[in-house]
Amino acid sequence: MLGRGGFDLERIVALERDFLAPNPSDPGHSHGEHCDHARDATDHLHDSEIGSVALMSRIPMDRDKITRWLTELLATHGQDILRAKGIIDVKGEDRRLVFQAVHMLLEGDLQQAWRPNEPRYSRLVFIGRNLDRAALQAAFAGCTASA
Repeated sequence: MLGRGGFDLERIVALERDFLAPNPSDPGHSHGEHCDHARDATDHLHDSEIGSVALMSRIPMDRDKITRWLTELLATHGQDILRAKGIIDVKGEDRRLVFQAVHMLLEGDLQQAWRPNEPRYSRLVFIGRNLDRAALQAAFAGCTASA
């Protein structure tokens, strides 16, 4: 995952022009010509809408289904998904599929092999706004591989 540019600031700004724009609802922010004032830990707002959803399954996933779902999810709800990451047990694959995402940027790769007697599982974590746990769980369950 390293060296792939997944968290390259220039790449993120090219995709989201407002990524570095000041937050107009931040009461500590001045909208003067130069916005270089120092910030401390009390100079930000907490968003009560931000939460997390963790999903887990011991049933192997269908590679095409899980890829299609994550891609579509981030394309349609990426504005609300601040961060996502996971380890996925893909049916028929000896290695873990590891992914990470920031907003609509998604990267994944086959990584370390599952050890012979290691319990296999898929675990995903989403951090964001307006996360619908039931909808995420149902869609994730729909990605399991057929027997």
